[in-house]
Amino acid sequence: MKKLLFAALLLAGTSAATYAQTDKGFYLKPGASYFMKVTPVEFPALNGKPARDRVFTINPNTGATSTISETALTGSFGQGWRAGLAGGYQFNPILGLELGVNYFESESQDMMKMTGIMNGNTVLSLYSKGKIKALDVAPALVLRIPTKGDFKPYTRVGVIVPVYGYLQINTSVNDKTGTIARENGFTSPPGTQVNLVLDREEKINPQATIGFQSAIGFDYKLGKNISLFSELEYRNVSVGGKDKELKKYDGTATVVVSSTGTVVGSQQLTLANQTNGDRNVNYHKTITSDMNVKGSANYDSSKPSDDLRSYVNIGGLGLNVGIKIGF
Repeated sequence: MKKLLFAALLLAGTSAATYAQTDKGFYLKPGASYFMKVTPVEFPALNGKPARDRVFTINPNTGATSTISETALTGSFGQGWRAGLAGGYQFNPILGLELGVNYFESESQDMMKMTGIMNGNTVLSLYSKGKIKALDVAPALVLRIPTKGDFKPYTRVGVIVPVYGYLQINTSVNDKTGTIARENGFTSPPGTQVNLVLDREEKINPQATIGFQSAIGFDYKLGKNISLFSELEYRNVSVGGKDKELKKYDGTATVVVSSTGTVVGSQQLTLANQTNGDRNVNYHKTITSDMNVKGSANYDSSKPSDDLRSYVNIGGLGLNVGIKIGF
């Protein structure tokens, strides 16, 4: 009886040791995921204009506008695709540490839309859309539920540290009313107006920040050192702008007689003929009187402009899938 009991204890100890060894050591996890937006917020204003989708009519005699519809544009740049590689170390069947490196590209988001209608025809169209590309590192603590089967659930909690990325904003303008040109400082002789056809691209670099990540998932063993993993992950990062660079400015400014539409002159618009103040903007939490702000008395267009910082959200809920390779 004692020999049988001793043999049983020895077998149990050996099984536990073998189980512990299979859940310890280094591993790699290549994977891919798609994230959905879960906390949409209103997008920040662009060049002084709020994030709206506005449709309006224009009186041909007075130029007065009347709104047909107006909608606040909301969303999150956390919606999109991600590819990543994580490396980790499992200290025991329960506790582990993991470090992921991820590349993320968001879906395009509408940030501003304006449509002006005169006598049933669209005479003003302005459309801005944004997309984020980012690279981050994501350290996390991994807590597993020890099981003896092939199915091994776990949870993961950690932070997100963006190390590279930018927000790209593309704007297209087709304005036959002269409104956008006047707002942007274009001038013309009395009785004329400047109509614009323009494509503009801006790149906003982010300020250093930190975000939050959490996930719940499982590994499913396929072989001795390889498993399939799947997890539901929540990420949330709020990013403020550090500076902005104008990357593209391509179009035509056409001077026409306001009453007849007769063309009296035109000019090609290129990035090279934009001022330094238009090409480069530095963002700040607070604007003071000694800064180079457009519209102020001491504004110098030969220097980068200063403007208030705005923020965008990169939060999302995503499904990650991939393989786990043990060593």
